[in-house]
Amino acid sequence: MNVVLDLTLATAPTRALLQMLPPVRRYQRLYRALFDKELSGWPDDVRGSLVERHVSLEWLAVGLRESRRIERLYAEVREAGPSTDVPLIILASTGTDGFRDAVSSGESPELLRAEVEGKLRLYANVAASRKQGEVRTVESGHVTLPFRQPDAILQAINDVTR
Repeated sequence: MNVVLDLTLATAPTRALLQMLPPVRRYQRLYRALFDKELSGWPDDVRGSLVERHVSLEWLAVGLRESRRIERLYAEVREAGPSTDVPLIILASTGTDGFRDAVSSGESPELLRAEVEGKLRLYANVAASRKQGEVRTVESGHVTLPFRQPDAILQAINDVTR
């Protein structure tokens, strides 16, 4: 599938055809609205560039490629063996955002809560494997964490580099 995707993106005629597909157009409209909202306080020129990049065919293709490789990534992490014991702070998003809502339509609140609880258990286990491991919960969606909680990110960076 990745080869087909790469070939489709390689020429202007096939890119134009891809751009006309209803699912592609629907996701571009959805992402445009979500990123416009998230970045509403940013300067126009920066916001415009970021939004356009995030709704581009290339960006959507990256998402498709990553979703097809996730199981291989999980296996790679499992097989990697012990990691070096360096300070680790995991910022765990405990909320949802428009991006999560878009991919979870129809899921019950109980299922979403169970997902967050499972994620927190996983992160706690990873942090516990380090002498200096910590999980910090952040009220935000996963995708919007950098936009909504930049201070939490900066604080974590400062704390692990001291």
